[in-house]
Amino acid sequence: MQPVALRPVLKSGKRDELLLLINSRNPILTIETPEEERVEQMLFEVATQLNVPLFTWSVTTGLARFHGAPIYSSETPEAALSNMAVVQGDGIFLLKDFARYCDNDKVCRRLRELAEQFRSARRAIVITAGSIQLPPELSGEAAPFNLGLPSAEEILAGVKQTLVDLNRENHIPVSLDIAGFQQLAKNLSGLPVAEAMRTLRRCVLSQGKADALLLAAVLDAKRDALRGDGLLESVRRDSSFQDIAGLQRLREWLVKRKSALTPEGQKFGLVPPKGILITGVQGCGKSLAAKSIAGEWGFELARLDAGALYDKFVGESEKKLRKALDLAQKMAPLVLWIDEIEKAFASAGSSGDADAGLSQRLLGALLTWMQDRESGVFLAATSNNISALPPEMLRKGRFDEIFFVDLPNVPVRASLFRLHLKKHGRDAGAFDLDKLAAASDGFSGAEIEQAIASGLYTAFAAKQQLSTEILLSELKSTQPLSVTRSEDITAIRDWARTRAVPAD
Repeated sequence: MQPVALRPVLKSGKRDELLLLINSRNPILTIETPEEERVEQMLFEVATQLNVPLFTWSVTTGLARFHGAPIYSSETPEAALSNMAVVQGDGIFLLKDFARYCDNDKVCRRLRELAEQFRSARRAIVITAGSIQLPPELSGEAAPFNLGLPSAEEILAGVKQTLVDLNRENHIPVSLDIAGFQQLAKNLSGLPVAEAMRTLRRCVLSQGKADALLLAAVLDAKRDALRGDGLLESVRRDSSFQDIAGLQRLREWLVKRKSALTPEGQKFGLVPPKGILITGVQGCGKSLAAKSIAGEWGFELARLDAGALYDKFVGESEKKLRKALDLAQKMAPLVLWIDEIEKAFASAGSSGDADAGLSQRLLGALLTWMQDRESGVFLAATSNNISALPPEMLRKGRFDEIFFVDLPNVPVRASLFRLHLKKHGRDAGAFDLDKLAAASDGFSGAEIEQAIASGLYTAFAAKQQLSTEILLSELKSTQPLSVTRSEDITAIRDWARTRAVPAD
């Protein structure tokens, strides 16, 4: 085990929160986390501050004073509880993976009796595991503590030590300055300490050195690691509003709000923006606009997969959401993108019978986070069917603004043809953009892009170059969404007329 001095320094806020729970005479605390060493470090600091001993137990080592020799024959849960009962004075007892033994009637009864005794002293039983499900008889006695993910400050100490070790053991040259170390720790934020250090070592050993290029390598490796979690997908920031035609009013709004992210703006009293909801006609660039905010502001971008939240076990979906939102906060500054948000929370607007109230509980957790979260996470949500969203989400103050993206007008359609022709390696100057824009009335940006893609196939089959005439023919043979679903689009426009701000 590493010496205490080399471990990450824990943020005082979490330590103080744990200290308050123990001082409040909560006899049983539960901490769901795979990071046992962080829990031990925090409990050691709390125990030192309270001037009480810390004991740890696992089924392999038995009960022992922290960094001390184990008590003889204390490996079984029953023996551990019996020994805890005879320990004199105050103390904190960390029981690792103990919840799995609490289904045993004898263990459950003994733990409840200990909890009753501990209620009148500064004695606390802390149960930790990756996932904890206590029997009903114990769950009422237990207070949960959310350790959360480590902050960049906590990771920084481990980053420094890891690079020192790699330099000594593998002769890896380190050329990062203080700012580089801090950025490296920030790029690793969102991962548990142990996983962050493994990621760092892998990247350094792969590159053979620790220089400025390591920062991007670590960020890519973290994206891969988070993608495997299935909740929050870190997305490469490769879009900006240069890739979008139109949406001028949305652009201007974002430019103004960006000033609130600067020290000068905050000193002036500007409040950092919380988020926007973008609704409108399908295929008109809502998702691309949401993603482009990250590129425009220089924030990281992460997509919340709302479908991955739902779990068959009671309470697990809410835990997943809280974990994802906590992770988003640790990755700040971040644009958190929720695509088609109505698919996750539409049932919350009904009685709740459809999913036994799960959507309503998830919505409540999200709204609480939206209201109470720290600055640094900007929520960019999109919706194709905003009427399906519960009214609580659309109330003033939830989002800074609701923007409506309509079908592009003539100038915007001309810009879209220019953008997409350039994307496909064609000179837009060789095309009659005005004629194409006039012929594509009612087409969305996605439909214009598809017309160009279809035109390329037609031109290649005819052994010709792509031309205005070929594109006009493709447009003429296509029925846009504005025709096939005109009633739906009319309904969306009617809703947005008095409830949303036009994005263009």
